[in-house]
Amino acid sequence: MKLVNIWKKPVTLAIDFVSYRKTIIERIMIRQILLIKLFPILFIGLNLQAQVTTKVNLNFENKVQTWLEDKNVPAVSIGIIEEGKIKYVKAFGEIQKGVSAEVNSIFNIASMTKPVVTMLTLKLVEEGKWKLDEPLFHYWVDPDVANDIRHKKLTTRHVLNHQTGFTNWRSGHPTKKLTFDFEPGTQYHYSGEGFEYLRKALENKFKKPLEKLLDSLIFKPIGMENTQYWNESIDTLRLARGHDANGNNYNFSFETGVNAAGNLLSTPEDYCKFLIYVMNGAGLSQNLYDDMLNPKLTGNEHAPRGLGWEIIKDLPNGEYAIEHGGSNTGMWSMSFILPKSQRGIVVMTNGDNGIFLYSNIIKEAFDEGETIINYIMGVTPREIVKLSDEVLERYTGDWLDSDGRKHKIVKGDGVLKFSGTGLPNVTLYPESENTFFLKGFDVQFEFTTNDSFNLISAGNIDWTAKKVK
Repeated sequence: MKLVNIWKKPVTLAIDFVSYRKTIIERIMIRQILLIKLFPILFIGLNLQAQVTTKVNLNFENKVQTWLEDKNVPAVSIGIIEEGKIKYVKAFGEIQKGVSAEVNSIFNIASMTKPVVTMLTLKLVEEGKWKLDEPLFHYWVDPDVANDIRHKKLTTRHVLNHQTGFTNWRSGHPTKKLTFDFEPGTQYHYSGEGFEYLRKALENKFKKPLEKLLDSLIFKPIGMENTQYWNESIDTLRLARGHDANGNNYNFSFETGVNAAGNLLSTPEDYCKFLIYVMNGAGLSQNLYDDMLNPKLTGNEHAPRGLGWEIIKDLPNGEYAIEHGGSNTGMWSMSFILPKSQRGIVVMTNGDNGIFLYSNIIKEAFDEGETIINYIMGVTPREIVKLSDEVLERYTGDWLDSDGRKHKIVKGDGVLKFSGTGLPNVTLYPESENTFFLKGFDVQFEFTTNDSFNLISAGNIDWTAKKVK
Protein backbone atom coordinates (compact mmCIF):
# COMPACT_ATOMS: atom_id res chain seq x y z
CA MET A 1 0.00 0.00 0.00
CA LYS A 2 2.84 2.36 0.81
CA LEU A 3 4.36 1.84 -2.64
CA VAL A 4 1.03 2.56 -4.31
CA ASN A 5 0.75 5.87 -2.45
CA ILE A 6 4.27 6.92 -3.50
CA TRP A 7 3.49 6.30 -7.18
CA LYS A 8 0.34 8.46 -6.78
CA LYS A 9 2.14 11.41 -5.19
CA PRO A 10 0.51 14.69 -6.50
CA VAL A 11 2.45 16.98 -8.85
CA THR A 12 3.27 20.50 -7.56
CA LEU A 13 3.54 23.54 -9.88
CA ALA A 14 6.47 25.06 -8.04
CA ILE A 15 9.21 22.67 -8.99
CA ASP A 16 12.09 22.18 -6.58
CA PHE A 17 14.77 20.71 -8.87
CA VAL A 18 16.65 19.11 -6.00
CA SER A 19 13.46 17.50 -4.74
CA TYR A 20 12.46 16.59 -8.28
CA ARG A 21 15.82 14.93 -8.93
CA LYS A 22 15.53 13.08 -5.63
CA THR A 23 11.99 11.95 -6.51
CA ILE A 24 13.09 10.63 -9.91
CA ILE A 25 15.97 8.72 -8.30
CA GLU A 26 13.58 7.30 -5.71
CA ARG A 27 11.19 6.18 -8.42
CA ILE A 28 13.98 4.46 -10.35
CA MET A 29 15.17 2.78 -7.17
CA ILE A 30 11.64 1.64 -6.31
CA ARG A 31 11.19 0.16 -9.79
CA GLN A 32 14.48 -1.69 -9.42
CA ILE A 33 13.46 -3.00 -5.99
CA LEU A 34 10.15 -4.16 -7.39
CA LEU A 35 11.87 -5.96 -10.27
CA ILE A 36 14.35 -7.60 -7.89
CA LYS A 37 11.51 -8.79 -5.66
CA LEU A 38 9.23 -9.88 -8.47
CA PHE A 39 11.86 -11.62 -10.64
CA PRO A 40 12.34 -14.63 -8.33
CA ILE A 41 8.55 -15.00 -8.14
CA LEU A 42 8.26 -14.94 -11.92
CA PHE A 43 11.21 -17.33 -12.23
CA ILE A 44 9.71 -19.76 -9.73
CA GLY A 45 6.43 -19.66 -11.60
CA LEU A 46 8.14 -20.50 -14.87
CA ASN A 47 10.27 -23.14 -13.19
CA LEU A 48 7.24 -24.83 -11.69
CA GLN A 49 5.73 -25.14 -15.15
CA ALA A 50 8.89 -26.88 -16.37
CA GLN A 51 9.15 -29.28 -13.42
CA VAL A 52 8.30 -32.94 -13.84
CA THR A 53 5.08 -33.86 -12.09
CA THR A 54 5.55 -35.69 -8.79
CA LYS A 55 2.11 -37.29 -8.78
CA VAL A 56 0.90 -40.63 -10.09
CA ASN A 57 -2.58 -40.97 -11.59
CA LEU A 58 -4.63 -43.69 -9.88
CA ASN A 59 -7.60 -43.54 -12.28
CA PHE A 60 -6.46 -46.86 -13.75
CA GLU A 61 -8.10 -48.56 -10.73
CA ASN A 62 -11.51 -48.33 -12.38
CA LYS A 63 -10.27 -50.21 -15.45
CA VAL A 64 -8.16 -52.99 -13.92
CA GLN A 65 -10.93 -55.54 -13.51
CA THR A 66 -12.02 -55.09 -17.13
CA TRP A 67 -8.42 -55.47 -18.31
CA LEU A 68 -8.01 -58.67 -16.26
CA GLU A 69 -11.07 -60.17 -17.91
CA ASP A 70 -10.22 -58.97 -21.42
CA LYS A 71 -6.63 -60.28 -21.27
CA ASN A 72 -7.37 -63.55 -19.40
CA VAL A 73 -4.98 -62.58 -16.60
CA PRO A 74 -6.27 -63.86 -13.23
CA ALA A 75 -4.45 -61.39 -10.94
CA VAL A 76 -2.34 -58.25 -10.76
CA SER A 77 -0.64 -56.65 -7.78
CA ILE A 78 0.61 -53.06 -7.93
CA GLY A 79 2.93 -50.90 -5.83
CA ILE A 80 3.44 -47.18 -6.48
CA ILE A 81 6.17 -44.82 -5.24
CA GLU A 82 5.48 -41.11 -4.93
CA GLU A 83 7.80 -38.48 -3.43
CA GLY A 84 10.27 -41.24 -2.63
CA LYS A 85 7.83 -43.22 -0.47
CA ILE A 86 5.42 -46.09 -0.97
CA LYS A 87 2.08 -44.41 -1.64
CA TYR A 88 -0.10 -47.23 -2.90
CA VAL A 89 -0.24 -51.02 -2.76
CA LYS A 90 -3.25 -52.94 -4.04
CA ALA A 91 -4.03 -56.36 -5.51
CA PHE A 92 -6.82 -57.43 -7.85
CA GLY A 93 -8.21 -60.81 -8.96
CA GLU A 94 -7.19 -64.30 -7.90
CA ILE A 95 -3.69 -65.73 -7.49
CA GLN A 96 -5.10 -69.27 -7.50
CA LYS A 97 -8.56 -70.66 -8.20
CA GLY A 98 -10.72 -69.36 -5.34
CA VAL A 99 -7.84 -67.53 -3.61
CA SER A 100 -8.09 -63.74 -3.77
CA ALA A 101 -5.00 -61.69 -4.48
CA GLU A 102 -3.83 -59.76 -1.41
CA VAL A 103 -1.12 -57.12 -0.99
CA ASN A 104 1.13 -59.78 0.58
CA SER A 105 0.55 -62.32 -2.21
CA ILE A 106 3.87 -63.59 -3.55
CA PHE A 107 4.85 -63.70 -7.23
CA ASN A 108 7.78 -65.25 -9.06
CA ILE A 109 9.46 -62.08 -10.36
CA ALA A 110 11.65 -63.85 -12.94
CA SER A 111 14.31 -61.51 -14.39
CA MET A 112 13.54 -58.77 -11.88
CA THR A 113 15.87 -60.95 -9.78
CA LYS A 114 18.82 -59.65 -11.80
CA PRO A 115 18.80 -56.07 -10.41
CA VAL A 116 18.67 -57.47 -6.86
CA VAL A 117 21.75 -59.61 -7.53
CA THR A 118 23.34 -56.59 -9.22
CA MET A 119 22.92 -54.40 -6.12
CA LEU A 120 24.32 -57.18 -3.93
CA THR A 121 27.37 -57.37 -6.18
CA LEU A 122 27.87 -53.59 -6.26
CA LYS A 123 27.59 -53.47 -2.47
CA LEU A 124 30.42 -55.99 -2.26
CA VAL A 125 32.39 -53.86 -4.71
CA GLU A 126 31.76 -50.76 -2.57
CA GLU A 127 33.01 -52.61 0.50
CA GLY A 128 36.21 -53.57 -1.32
CA LYS A 129 35.37 -57.27 -1.24
CA TRP A 130 34.79 -57.72 -4.99
CA LYS A 131 36.09 -56.16 -8.19
CA LEU A 132 34.06 -55.31 -11.27
CA ASP A 133 36.94 -55.88 -13.67
CA GLU A 134 38.64 -58.87 -12.10
CA PRO A 135 38.41 -61.99 -14.31
CA LEU A 136 35.89 -64.45 -12.91
CA PHE A 137 38.04 -67.49 -13.65
CA HIS A 138 39.82 -66.78 -10.37
CA TYR A 139 36.70 -68.13 -8.65
CA TRP A 140 34.79 -70.19 -11.22
CA VAL A 141 35.21 -71.76 -14.65
CA ASP A 142 32.27 -73.49 -16.28
CA PRO A 143 33.37 -76.86 -17.69
CA ASP A 144 31.75 -76.05 -21.06
CA VAL A 145 34.14 -73.14 -21.67
CA ALA A 146 37.21 -74.38 -19.83
CA ASN A 147 39.05 -75.01 -23.11
CA ASP A 148 38.09 -71.64 -24.61
CA ILE A 149 40.74 -69.04 -23.75
CA ARG A 150 38.06 -66.34 -23.76
CA HIS A 151 36.87 -67.47 -20.32
CA LYS A 152 39.94 -65.74 -18.86
CA LYS A 153 38.66 -62.37 -20.10
CA LEU A 154 35.16 -62.65 -18.61
CA THR A 155 34.47 -60.17 -15.78
CA THR A 156 31.57 -59.09 -13.54
CA ARG A 157 31.19 -55.94 -15.62
CA HIS A 158 30.59 -58.05 -18.73
CA VAL A 159 27.91 -60.02 -16.86
CA LEU A 160 26.06 -56.95 -15.57
CA ASN A 161 26.26 -55.24 -18.99
CA HIS A 162 25.13 -58.41 -20.80
CA GLN A 163 28.33 -58.51 -22.82
CA THR A 164 29.51 -61.99 -21.82
CA GLY A 165 29.30 -63.55 -25.28
CA PHE A 166 26.76 -66.10 -23.99
CA THR A 167 23.24 -66.69 -25.28
CA ASN A 168 20.37 -66.29 -22.81
CA TRP A 169 20.35 -69.99 -21.83
CA ARG A 170 22.60 -72.76 -23.10
CA SER A 171 19.53 -74.92 -23.72
CA GLY A 172 18.62 -72.52 -26.54
CA HIS A 173 22.05 -72.69 -28.17
CA PRO A 174 22.48 -75.06 -31.14
CA THR A 175 25.23 -76.89 -29.22
CA LYS A 176 23.14 -77.12 -26.01
CA LYS A 177 26.31 -76.07 -24.21
CA LEU A 178 27.57 -72.80 -22.74
CA THR A 179 29.43 -71.20 -25.62
CA PHE A 180 31.16 -67.90 -26.35
CA ASP A 181 29.50 -66.53 -29.49
CA PHE A 182 31.73 -63.44 -29.32
CA GLU A 183 34.57 -62.12 -27.21
CA PRO A 184 33.44 -60.71 -23.83
CA GLY A 185 32.94 -56.94 -23.86
CA THR A 186 32.65 -56.55 -27.63
CA GLN A 187 28.90 -56.97 -28.22
CA TYR A 188 25.56 -57.04 -26.41
CA HIS A 189 23.43 -60.14 -25.90
CA TYR A 190 21.03 -60.50 -22.98
CA SER A 191 22.11 -63.51 -20.94
CA GLY A 192 20.76 -65.27 -17.88
CA GLU A 193 23.73 -67.65 -18.11
CA GLY A 194 26.05 -64.74 -17.34
CA PHE A 195 24.31 -64.09 -14.01
CA GLU A 196 24.47 -67.77 -13.09
CA TYR A 197 28.20 -67.70 -13.88
CA LEU A 198 28.55 -64.74 -11.52
CA ARG A 199 26.54 -66.53 -8.81
CA LYS A 200 28.92 -69.49 -8.80
CA ALA A 201 31.92 -67.17 -8.61
CA LEU A 202 30.43 -65.24 -5.67
CA GLU A 203 29.49 -68.41 -3.81
CA ASN A 204 32.98 -69.85 -4.26
CA LYS A 205 34.63 -66.62 -3.11
CA PHE A 206 32.48 -66.02 -0.02
CA LYS A 207 31.72 -69.66 0.87
CA LYS A 208 28.01 -68.83 1.19
CA PRO A 209 25.02 -69.60 -1.02
CA LEU A 210 23.51 -66.67 -2.91
CA GLU A 211 20.34 -66.67 -0.80
CA LYS A 212 22.37 -66.17 2.40
CA LEU A 213 24.34 -63.29 0.88
CA LEU A 214 21.14 -61.60 -0.28
CA ASP A 215 19.40 -62.10 3.05
CA SER A 216 22.19 -60.52 5.10
CA LEU A 217 23.21 -57.71 2.75
CA ILE A 218 19.98 -56.76 0.94
CA PHE A 219 16.74 -58.23 2.31
CA LYS A 220 17.18 -57.67 6.05
CA PRO A 221 18.77 -54.18 5.85
CA ILE A 222 16.02 -52.96 3.50
CA GLY A 223 13.17 -54.73 5.32
CA MET A 224 12.16 -57.04 2.46
CA GLU A 225 10.36 -59.49 4.74
CA ASN A 226 8.42 -61.28 1.98
CA THR A 227 11.26 -61.82 -0.48
CA GLN A 228 13.10 -65.11 -0.77
CA TYR A 229 13.73 -68.09 -2.98
CA TRP A 230 11.46 -71.10 -2.69
CA ASN A 231 11.64 -72.92 0.65
CA GLU A 232 9.29 -75.30 2.43
CA SER A 233 8.29 -72.73 5.05
CA ILE A 234 6.40 -70.60 2.49
CA ASP A 235 2.62 -70.66 2.76
CA THR A 236 1.67 -71.90 -0.72
CA LEU A 237 -1.75 -70.22 -0.48
CA ARG A 238 0.10 -66.91 -0.76
CA LEU A 239 1.86 -67.93 -3.98
CA ALA A 240 0.53 -66.82 -7.37
CA ARG A 241 0.09 -69.61 -9.92
CA GLY A 242 1.03 -68.98 -13.55
CA HIS A 243 -1.62 -69.06 -16.29
CA ASP A 244 -1.47 -69.27 -20.07
CA ALA A 245 -2.79 -66.63 -22.48
CA ASN A 246 -6.26 -68.16 -22.30
CA GLY A 247 -6.35 -68.02 -18.51
CA ASN A 248 -5.70 -71.73 -17.94
CA ASN A 249 -3.64 -72.79 -14.91
CA TYR A 250 -0.24 -74.25 -15.84
CA ASN A 251 -0.27 -76.43 -12.70
CA PHE A 252 3.51 -76.19 -12.39
CA SER A 253 5.19 -77.03 -9.12
CA PHE A 254 5.85 -74.06 -6.87
CA GLU A 255 9.29 -75.47 -6.12
CA THR A 256 11.91 -73.56 -8.10
CA GLY A 257 15.65 -73.51 -7.62
CA VAL A 258 17.94 -70.66 -6.63
CA ASN A 259 18.98 -68.72 -9.71
CA ALA A 260 20.76 -65.37 -9.99
CA ALA A 261 18.86 -64.55 -13.20
CA GLY A 262 15.37 -65.44 -11.98
CA ASN A 263 13.05 -67.33 -9.62
CA LEU A 264 13.15 -64.85 -6.74
CA LEU A 265 9.76 -64.65 -4.98
CA SER A 266 8.54 -61.23 -3.85
CA THR A 267 5.66 -58.77 -3.46
CA PRO A 268 5.19 -55.30 -5.00
CA GLU A 269 5.58 -53.67 -1.59
CA ASP A 270 8.91 -55.39 -0.95
CA TYR A 271 10.16 -54.55 -4.43
CA CYS A 272 9.12 -50.92 -3.94
CA LYS A 273 11.33 -50.89 -0.83
CA PHE A 274 14.17 -52.16 -2.99
CA LEU A 275 13.56 -49.49 -5.66
CA ILE A 276 13.54 -46.73 -3.02
CA TYR A 277 16.85 -48.11 -1.72
CA VAL A 278 18.26 -47.79 -5.25
CA MET A 279 16.69 -44.35 -5.71
CA ASN A 280 18.43 -43.18 -2.52
CA GLY A 281 21.86 -44.30 -3.69
CA ALA A 282 22.02 -47.86 -2.28
CA GLY A 283 24.96 -46.88 -0.10
CA LEU A 284 27.24 -46.65 -3.13
CA SER A 285 29.82 -43.97 -3.79
CA GLN A 286 28.84 -41.42 -6.41
CA ASN A 287 31.45 -42.81 -8.80
CA LEU A 288 30.17 -46.38 -8.51
CA TYR A 289 26.53 -45.26 -8.76
CA ASP A 290 27.35 -43.28 -11.90
CA ASP A 291 29.15 -46.33 -13.28
CA MET A 292 25.98 -48.34 -12.70
CA LEU A 293 23.99 -45.86 -14.78
CA ASN A 294 26.62 -45.47 -17.51
CA PRO A 295 24.73 -46.64 -20.60
CA LYS A 296 26.04 -49.22 -23.03
CA LEU A 297 24.32 -49.34 -26.42
CA THR A 298 22.18 -52.40 -27.08
CA GLY A 299 20.53 -51.59 -30.38
CA ASN A 300 17.79 -49.64 -28.60
CA GLU A 301 19.02 -46.03 -28.51
CA HIS A 302 16.38 -44.96 -25.98
CA ALA A 303 16.95 -47.86 -23.59
CA PRO A 304 20.63 -48.80 -23.29
CA ARG A 305 21.94 -51.05 -20.52
CA GLY A 306 23.73 -49.94 -17.40
CA LEU A 307 25.13 -52.37 -14.84
CA GLY A 308 22.20 -54.71 -14.23
CA TRP A 309 19.55 -52.17 -15.28
CA GLU A 310 18.01 -50.74 -18.41
CA ILE A 311 18.26 -46.95 -18.53
CA ILE A 312 15.35 -45.19 -20.26
CA LYS A 313 16.62 -41.90 -21.70
CA ASP A 314 15.08 -38.92 -23.50
CA LEU A 315 11.95 -38.61 -21.35
CA PRO A 316 10.13 -35.23 -21.08
CA ASN A 317 11.68 -32.49 -18.89
CA GLY A 318 15.03 -34.25 -18.69
CA GLU A 319 13.62 -37.18 -16.70
CA TYR A 320 15.05 -40.69 -17.03
CA ALA A 321 13.99 -44.11 -15.73
CA ILE A 322 15.89 -47.03 -14.19
CA GLU A 323 13.98 -50.12 -15.24
CA HIS A 324 13.82 -53.89 -15.32
CA GLY A 325 11.05 -56.36 -16.14
CA GLY A 326 10.65 -60.08 -15.79
CA SER A 327 8.83 -62.98 -17.43
CA ASN A 328 8.59 -66.67 -16.73
CA THR A 329 5.98 -69.03 -18.11
CA GLY A 330 2.68 -67.67 -16.77
CA MET A 331 4.27 -64.65 -15.03
CA TRP A 332 4.97 -61.12 -16.32
CA SER A 333 6.20 -58.22 -14.19
CA MET A 334 7.60 -54.71 -14.66
CA SER A 335 9.29 -52.14 -12.42
CA PHE A 336 10.95 -48.74 -12.77
CA ILE A 337 11.83 -45.58 -10.89
CA LEU A 338 11.99 -41.97 -12.09
CA PRO A 339 14.76 -40.59 -9.86
CA LYS A 340 14.31 -36.88 -10.63
CA SER A 341 10.64 -36.84 -9.63
CA GLN A 342 11.00 -39.59 -6.99
CA ARG A 343 8.28 -41.76 -8.53
CA GLY A 344 8.11 -45.43 -9.44
CA ILE A 345 5.95 -48.48 -9.96
CA VAL A 346 5.99 -52.27 -9.59
CA VAL A 347 3.41 -54.43 -11.38
CA MET A 348 3.26 -58.21 -10.96
CA THR A 349 0.86 -60.49 -12.87
CA ASN A 350 0.21 -64.22 -13.12
CA GLY A 351 -0.69 -64.62 -16.78
CA ASP A 352 1.08 -64.86 -20.13
CA ASN A 353 -0.88 -61.78 -21.27
CA GLY A 354 0.38 -59.83 -18.26
CA ILE A 355 2.61 -57.74 -20.52
CA PHE A 356 -0.49 -56.06 -21.96
CA LEU A 357 -1.90 -55.46 -18.48
CA TYR A 358 1.16 -53.77 -17.03
CA SER A 359 1.54 -51.71 -20.21
CA ASN A 360 -2.02 -50.38 -19.80
CA ILE A 361 -1.48 -49.56 -16.12
CA ILE A 362 1.78 -47.72 -16.73
CA LYS A 363 0.34 -45.71 -19.62
CA GLU A 364 -2.57 -44.59 -17.42
CA ALA A 365 -0.57 -43.94 -14.24
CA PHE A 366 2.25 -41.79 -15.64
CA ASP A 367 2.28 -38.83 -18.00
CA GLU A 368 5.41 -40.37 -19.51
CA GLY A 369 3.95 -43.89 -19.39
CA GLU A 370 3.31 -44.41 -23.09
CA THR A 371 6.77 -43.09 -23.99
CA ILE A 372 8.39 -45.36 -21.40
CA ILE A 373 6.57 -48.44 -22.70
CA ASN A 374 7.41 -47.59 -26.31
CA TYR A 375 11.08 -47.10 -25.43
CA ILE A 376 11.22 -50.34 -23.43
CA MET A 377 9.66 -52.26 -26.30
CA GLY A 378 11.98 -50.60 -28.83
CA VAL A 379 9.07 -49.62 -31.03
CA THR A 380 10.03 -48.37 -34.49
CA PRO A 381 7.76 -47.70 -37.49
CA ARG A 382 7.32 -50.73 -39.75
CA GLU A 383 5.51 -51.19 -43.04
CA ILE A 384 3.01 -54.01 -43.45
CA VAL A 385 3.12 -55.82 -46.79
CA LYS A 386 0.34 -57.89 -48.34
CA LEU A 387 0.98 -61.63 -48.69
CA SER A 388 -1.12 -64.25 -50.40
CA ASP A 389 -2.94 -66.92 -48.42
CA GLU A 390 -0.64 -69.45 -50.07
CA VAL A 391 2.45 -67.81 -48.53
CA LEU A 392 0.83 -67.46 -45.10
CA GLU A 393 -0.21 -71.11 -45.13
CA ARG A 394 3.44 -72.16 -45.38
CA TYR A 395 4.02 -71.13 -41.78
CA THR A 396 0.88 -72.47 -40.13
CA GLY A 397 1.07 -75.50 -37.88
CA ASP A 398 2.46 -76.72 -34.55
CA TRP A 399 5.95 -75.68 -33.51
CA LEU A 400 8.49 -76.72 -30.88
CA ASP A 401 11.07 -74.16 -29.77
CA SER A 402 14.66 -74.65 -28.63
CA ASP A 403 13.56 -74.46 -24.97
CA GLY A 404 11.06 -77.30 -25.46
CA ARG A 405 7.91 -75.14 -25.48
CA LYS A 406 4.99 -75.86 -27.81
CA HIS A 407 3.43 -73.15 -30.00
CA LYS A 408 0.81 -72.85 -32.71
CA ILE A 409 0.54 -70.56 -35.74
CA VAL A 410 -2.71 -70.16 -37.68
CA LYS A 411 -3.63 -67.95 -40.62
CA GLY A 412 -5.65 -64.79 -40.09
CA ASP A 413 -6.82 -62.11 -42.51
CA GLY A 414 -3.50 -61.19 -44.13
CA VAL A 415 -1.66 -61.98 -40.88
CA LEU A 416 -0.53 -64.90 -38.74
CA LYS A 417 -1.91 -65.64 -35.27
CA PHE A 418 0.59 -66.98 -32.74
CA SER A 419 -0.11 -68.70 -29.41
CA GLY A 420 2.03 -70.83 -27.19
CA THR A 421 3.49 -71.80 -23.84
CA GLY A 422 4.76 -68.93 -21.72
CA LEU A 423 3.93 -66.25 -24.30
CA PRO A 424 0.96 -63.98 -24.98
CA ASN A 425 -1.41 -64.57 -27.88
CA VAL A 426 -0.27 -62.13 -30.56
CA THR A 427 -0.79 -61.15 -34.18
CA LEU A 428 2.18 -61.36 -36.54
CA TYR A 429 2.19 -58.73 -39.29
CA PRO A 430 4.14 -59.42 -42.51
CA GLU A 431 7.09 -57.15 -43.26
CA SER A 432 8.38 -59.35 -46.06
CA GLU A 433 7.65 -62.81 -47.38
CA ASN A 434 9.55 -64.46 -44.54
CA THR A 435 9.69 -61.79 -41.80
CA PHE A 436 6.83 -60.87 -39.46
CA PHE A 437 6.66 -58.41 -36.56
CA LEU A 438 4.59 -57.59 -33.48
CA LYS A 439 3.00 -54.16 -33.25
CA GLY A 440 4.27 -52.29 -30.23
CA PHE A 441 7.28 -54.56 -29.65
CA ASP A 442 10.81 -54.89 -31.00
CA VAL A 443 10.19 -58.52 -31.89
CA GLN A 444 10.47 -60.28 -35.25
CA PHE A 445 9.71 -63.80 -36.44
CA GLU A 446 12.19 -64.63 -39.17
CA PHE A 447 11.29 -67.81 -41.06
CA THR A 448 14.56 -69.28 -42.34
CA THR A 449 12.58 -72.06 -44.10
CA ASN A 450 8.92 -73.07 -44.14
CA ASP A 451 9.70 -75.37 -41.21
CA SER A 452 11.92 -73.20 -38.97
CA PHE A 453 12.07 -69.67 -37.59
CA ASN A 454 14.15 -67.46 -35.33
CA LEU A 455 12.55 -65.21 -32.74
CA ILE A 456 14.58 -61.99 -32.76
CA SER A 457 14.31 -59.43 -29.98
CA ALA A 458 16.33 -56.19 -29.93
CA GLY A 459 18.40 -57.54 -32.81
CA ASN A 460 19.37 -60.78 -31.02
CA ILE A 461 18.10 -64.30 -31.65
CA ASP A 462 16.32 -65.25 -28.41
CA TRP A 463 15.29 -68.73 -29.51
CA THR A 464 14.55 -70.86 -32.55
CA ALA A 465 11.68 -73.19 -33.43
CA LYS A 466 10.99 -76.15 -35.70
CA LYS A 467 7.67 -77.17 -37.18
CA VAL A 468 6.49 -80.51 -35.84
CA LYS A 469 3.32 -80.82 -37.95
